[in-house]
Amino acid sequence: MNISIIIPIHEYNDVVEGYLSKAIESINKQEGLTELPHIIVVSAAECGDAVLAYLQSKDKLPYEYIRNEGKTDYQSQVNLAVDSVKTDYFSVLEFDDEYGTTYFRNATKYIESYPQIDIFLTMMIEVNEQNQGIKLTNETVWAQQFVGENGEMGYLNANALKQYTDFKLSGAVIKKSEFINLGRYKSNIKLTFMYEFLLRALNNACKIFSMPKIGYKHLATRENSMFDNYLRTMPVNERKFWFETATNESNFINDRVIDMSRLIIQK
Repeated sequence: MNISIIIPIHEYNDVVEGYLSKAIESINKQEGLTELPHIIVVSAAECGDAVLAYLQSKDKLPYEYIRNEGKTDYQSQVNLAVDSVKTDYFSVLEFDDEYGTTYFRNATKYIESYPQIDIFLTMMIEVNEQNQGIKLTNETVWAQQFVGENGEMGYLNANALKQYTDFKLSGAVIKKSEFINLGRYKSNIKLTFMYEFLLRALNNACKIFSMPKIGYKHLATRENSMFDNYLRTMPVNERKFWFETATNESNFINDRVIDMSRLIIQK
């Protein structure tokens, strides 16, 4: 298996543990694999004891645990865990998300068939807390018939990304070497850090391909989650600010201090 899984955990309680159990179950239920992928769990230090106790209760789970003593936003958790990835590729499984049962079998076929690809986007279904489907994400590459590399379907290009900003990297398969070369995620960007990373990757000639029929279930509306709080509390002009910031900052590899002076919060 040439893909490792990173699971970032920022908080821990009974609700989180319930979701995490389903996420890990989706790994254990993978079809057509002779071995499970290596799992790297990284959590904030304050919830480390509880997370580690849970992991130790899971018999034969091939995990490595990292207690993050530093900054514990999503981006920093992933950036820290990448250094422990021993495979050529990794995927980030959010603790409240799930892989489809054939995810890794099919993703492995794409990796073997397209070694030139740096980022494989997954076909994602977003659901609410009642497990009801809300929408498909990342399928726009196919649905809108965007044409990318050498006239072939399925490639994400800069024009498509500027027209449709709602592409997500949760569950994506990312080449470790390119992630590091690109400077990793930028923790100074809020809300639109995945969008900024995709723009930055394209600005640096990375090849991004959307895998059709590769399933990933993303819980989009978990109450009090980071993105739920953003969407409920962030004014429209602030959202616009972060999209503009992502576009501007994608021209730079390093994570720079964000100038907030032009953001005026209207009350």
